[in-house]
Amino acid sequence: MIYSCSIIKRNEIVLAILLFFCAIYKLPAKIRFSGIDVSNDSRALFRVDSYSGVREESALFVSQLVDLSLKQLTTVPQKLDLLENGRMLLARNSFGWTRIPVAGGLPSLFTDYPSFIERSEVSATAVENAVVSGDGKWLVLLEGVSAAYGNLILMNISSGARAFIASHVEKSDRHFPVRWSPTSRAFIYARDGNLYYYQVDAADHVEERYRLIGEGSIACAMWEEQGDFFYINDAAVYRIRGAEIFFRSMYRDFLEIGYVSGTLPFTFDPDFDEFYVSPDARSLLISKADRTLFFYPLGNDGGTTQPYLQLPELCSAVTVIWSSANIITVFARNGSAQSVYRLNADTEAAFVPVASPGMDNAALSPDGTRAILWGEKGAALYDYIQWRNILSISAAPSYDCFWLGYDDFIIGDEKRIERIHINQDNGVTRNLICLSSADSFAFEANTGRILARNNGTWFVTDGRIAWAEIQDPAVRPASVVSGRYRVYLEEQNTGLYENLPMIRNITSVGTMPLVRIPDSGRTDGTDSGNVIALCFDVYDDVTGVRHALDALDFFGVKATFFLNGECIRQYSTAVKRIVDAGHEAASLFFAPLDLSTPRYIIDGTFISQGLARNEDEFFAATGKELKLLWHPPFYITSREITGAARSLGYKTVTWDVDPGDAITKAEALRLGVPFKSASDMIDAVMEQTRNRFVIPVRLGLLPGGRETYLYNRIFVLLDALINAGYSIVPVSTIVQ
Repeated sequence: MIYSCSIIKRNEIVLAILLFFCAIYKLPAKIRFSGIDVSNDSRALFRVDSYSGVREESALFVSQLVDLSLKQLTTVPQKLDLLENGRMLLARNSFGWTRIPVAGGLPSLFTDYPSFIERSEVSATAVENAVVSGDGKWLVLLEGVSAAYGNLILMNISSGARAFIASHVEKSDRHFPVRWSPTSRAFIYARDGNLYYYQVDAADHVEERYRLIGEGSIACAMWEEQGDFFYINDAAVYRIRGAEIFFRSMYRDFLEIGYVSGTLPFTFDPDFDEFYVSPDARSLLISKADRTLFFYPLGNDGGTTQPYLQLPELCSAVTVIWSSANIITVFARNGSAQSVYRLNADTEAAFVPVASPGMDNAALSPDGTRAILWGEKGAALYDYIQWRNILSISAAPSYDCFWLGYDDFIIGDEKRIERIHINQDNGVTRNLICLSSADSFAFEANTGRILARNNGTWFVTDGRIAWAEIQDPAVRPASVVSGRYRVYLEEQNTGLYENLPMIRNITSVGTMPLVRIPDSGRTDGTDSGNVIALCFDVYDDVTGVRHALDALDFFGVKATFFLNGECIRQYSTAVKRIVDAGHEAASLFFAPLDLSTPRYIIDGTFISQGLARNEDEFFAATGKELKLLWHPPFYITSREITGAARSLGYKTVTWDVDPGDAITKAEALRLGVPFKSASDMIDAVMEQTRNRFVIPVRLGLLPGGRETYLYNRIFVLLDALINAGYSIVPVSTIVQ
């Protein structure tokens, strides 16, 4: 069984992920139509391309011009799930959710979920906007009600029946707030700082307060293969029997929620930490803030946790797989570099670095002897025990993969979705399920069937049955005219569409768009002129820098990082990562001083020396110059301070919306101001933000701490801003 954590560009991508990662992530994406081809019987074949900061995708469609009906013919498998006891696939991508028979077929709409066919819109979707039960019968999704919160809904996939589970559930950043049991009979969910369970087949569902497990987020809980689950609260590790959840939660006032299996030598922080359970449920692997991995045998109460692994600095993607033979493999991504480590927990005392496959995702075969690895560089079959490449499966960027049995798996890459059977000699038999894309397409002469060229091979369908390979097809020359209609592309100057296919009825008067133009009143931020600047303040701690960089990369936007001299000196690697990612680097003075204090004589010399020292530190670390932008530490300024900086060519930046993320609960009580959780901050920011505002986010740990940090939910904030129509730009774009 695979136990994995992907902290990515999708907060996985991540993988991923990443994300997905997650609640429904939607942002304006440009849409372009191409390759219009009209058949003699008035069908239009065309490709739709969507692209945004997240990714580019395309899909092939055919339309009946008589009634403007649309049929999707290809689908990109950004995320694949198995439905209906293995008979059907669910494919998710920016064009919506579609079902595809595992035996092979064309994509069809998934019930009650938005799609391009229904709304003529696309959305850049983090894959974890919902989670399917292991048996493929149930779906839990999060329907947004605000920028940061949503309602948790349970759907019966076969009937479409929906049940309300809970309100005020945080949209996910690192993790979707639900974890299904291996039996698919129950799941755990997180809400308002507590964990609850829900049993799907219960005749009568008791009130939520009687289903309380305890404090924590979804990162505090993990199911094991037999249906029990582990729950970590502070340093205590509880094992809860699946059959006892109802009884123990009902009487939790005087019963322990579970059995104490061990005590960690440190406090588990669900905002930063992860844990993984061994297949035999006898040991854990604890990831401490993505910096260190500790192997922890259960029952080792407070003792040493050996062996351990120090992860690369600013590790941006971690995947862990753990076989029944107790062999652990850790994939760690650090920018463009990947490191892989192995540990046989039964025989070895330390993690050992091994050859990197360059792929970040992995799935173990049911017997744990082989693994499928996949990612941007393709997919490969590995001998897991010996850690060697057995067979190349795909050279195309591969999105998702899972095992059906000991010798069968499904893989979805940039070209195709296939079912692959491994033969005794480690050869493979491939069965096409559906095409992911079409390099070129046309109608077949004489028959009018639809042709698509994919990776050098031609395939054919009549628009109803599955794609089938065809040799030497008779390709009909493309046309934009039938006996009744003429179709042409009309360029668009504003909105989400770069162009629109227009249908001219030759036999009567009238021209109309082929697709319905969404009546959302929303355009992307560049067209509407609504821009905001997001800036990150880094004082003397780079905690959160990795997560911020992942989120900005996922959404394809650039921001400004204000860097303090202490940060530049101590964390030059992190500073280089910021610069290499193309973000704007500005000054936060040379030390985190309160410039309003009477202890310092604040004059032009003091300001110039502080700014110059920061410039020198930055140049020594990166070989580049800081942008001539700054703000005083903690945004405390005066006329004298801004005047002194101006004389040196610096522009002083102030914030327009203060999220309140630099205030601890103790400070809020002392100052008499409201203390907000990270999600409450996001909702407040969205209510206050206007065009050309500067929004600061403080990185690092605060003295005294917080329960939640805004930077740990930066995916959700970015999603909300972009979905509201704002284009995110560096601060210099605003102040200039």
